[in-house]
Amino acid sequence: MVDGWTVPGFTHERELGGGASGRVVLAVDDQTGTKVAIRYLDGALAADEAFLARFRAAARPLSQLEDPNVVDFYDFVESADGAAIVMQWVEGVSLRRVLAAQGPAGPLAALSVLGGVLLGLAAAHERGVVHGALRPANILLDADGNAQLTDFATAPAGTEVRFGAQYAAPELWDGEPATAATDVYAATAIFYEALTGRPAYAGRNMARLHREAPIPADEVPGPLRALVHQGLAKEPQERPKSAADFLGALEDAAVSAYGPSWEAQGRGRLTELAAQAALQPEPPKPKPARSSGRNPVVAGKQPGGASRLRWLAVAAAVVVVAGGGAGAVMLLQKDQAKTPPPEPTPAQSSTPQPTLPVGGVNPAPLIAQIDQAVVQAPGAAFSYRQTGCCGFPVTSRGTFAVQGGQVSFSMSLAGSGSARKALPAVLVQDRLYVRVGKKWKSSALGGRGYPAAADQVRQGSSVTNLTTLLRSATKLTLAKGIYEGEAPAATLAQAPELGPMYGRMAQATGAQQIAFAIKLDAGHRPVAFWVRAGPEKGRNQMQRGTYSKWGAKPAIKAPRSAA
Repeated sequence: MVDGWTVPGFTHERELGGGASGRVVLAVDDQTGTKVAIRYLDGALAADEAFLARFRAAARPLSQLEDPNVVDFYDFVESADGAAIVMQWVEGVSLRRVLAAQGPAGPLAALSVLGGVLLGLAAAHERGVVHGALRPANILLDADGNAQLTDFATAPAGTEVRFGAQYAAPELWDGEPATAATDVYAATAIFYEALTGRPAYAGRNMARLHREAPIPADEVPGPLRALVHQGLAKEPQERPKSAADFLGALEDAAVSAYGPSWEAQGRGRLTELAAQAALQPEPPKPKPARSSGRNPVVAGKQPGGASRLRWLAVAAAVVVVAGGGAGAVMLLQKDQAKTPPPEPTPAQSSTPQPTLPVGGVNPAPLIAQIDQAVVQAPGAAFSYRQTGCCGFPVTSRGTFAVQGGQVSFSMSLAGSGSARKALPAVLVQDRLYVRVGKKWKSSALGGRGYPAAADQVRQGSSVTNLTTLLRSATKLTLAKGIYEGEAPAATLAQAPELGPMYGRMAQATGAQQIAFAIKLDAGHRPVAFWVRAGPEKGRNQMQRGTYSKWGAKPAIKAPRSAA
């Protein structure tokens, strides 16, 4: 029981932790047996009618916000005895804990964190959801090194700086409302701390420091200084226009400085750091920030009488296992938690030996070899075909070229429904151009017909699709030059960009495992592959593809006469 009241229909297992907005418990849904995290709001919040009104208004859009970098919101429950948020249970460790235990994460891991944070923010901002008080405690790292955001808008309007003073944008100290620009500022401040091991600004007069102090980018690696200058700009209009725009700048800087395999290396490093941090004692909670300078913020009040709609997003929990008066986060698998490995010394900073998939093949070096080989030959001729049940068919062949980090296609394209006839097509960035008669017609990807078929080709034929399968594999063997394996459909459904595709495949076929096979040439470039959801015979969906003539390709441009 929490303060004498529990959400009906759930059985509590244990308390997970707490925070400024309330206590969190691990519970089980009595009907489905699903584990969830329940945040019981602090009594003052539960009695704040303005705060509760924003929660009620937010419930529907939050339930529709589905993104692998944002923890799922399930329900907001109220009673005469209190209020609570029911959300997805995430087994992971907070970035706050990682930084407290390990110090600087290094450039690749810091870039990986920022990338995950920006992906989550972009998805939330698209639906009108602003975090408002982003800080390392709100970022969970799971066993695969994925960053997931929690605690959106759990800071009452006008009190955001009290929840994360070191990450609060200058305009928040002036009493302005939280916006997407303040989230970008906070994300950059967290990125700086992950790089250097300390906050960008720390001192007695935080308001003045955020408003006036020079941006401390000199301590940041040279290739990444521009990102820090952009994200920590004093004026909101001088920051990136959106989290999505900032993500594009991050990817360009990361590839330029560290190569195309930076993300895989960064996730590997994060996995290592999180596993080590999970074995350390929980760091003490930071003291509440003391406002100073001209900060007009008053707890529980909106400055200037301004009113604004604030979205409640999910508040995920770090799983704490009580024992001996200290907690340990269950980041590792249960069998690993029973006999944890010895704590590494500071000198042991290299990535630990991974737990290999069944079959004994380590995918990590293979993925790095593929990424390196492809960057040296940024284009190929290809063929691609999707078959199976549920309106799945798509066929295509042509060439693709990598241009500025974007993959463009010149191809023939045919799909199901209104896209059955094969037509000449060009795909540049997220725009499809199809030649109908003598004219080119353009449209955005997605939807139905040719745009939907082109989006499936772009995802299914991508080298990223193959490396994602390898990275997620729980079974992987090598025979006669062919890598064959299986990956959980649930894991693939959470993969960035590719997740919706695998989610649809699994839903249509009922498959819990996705089977695949990949053939590489002597230079570790893909030659052929197949992917299957469902049984070999029966209700299934298949992807098949081939690659040839790897090498630099001429730039693929949008047709001039496109309408």
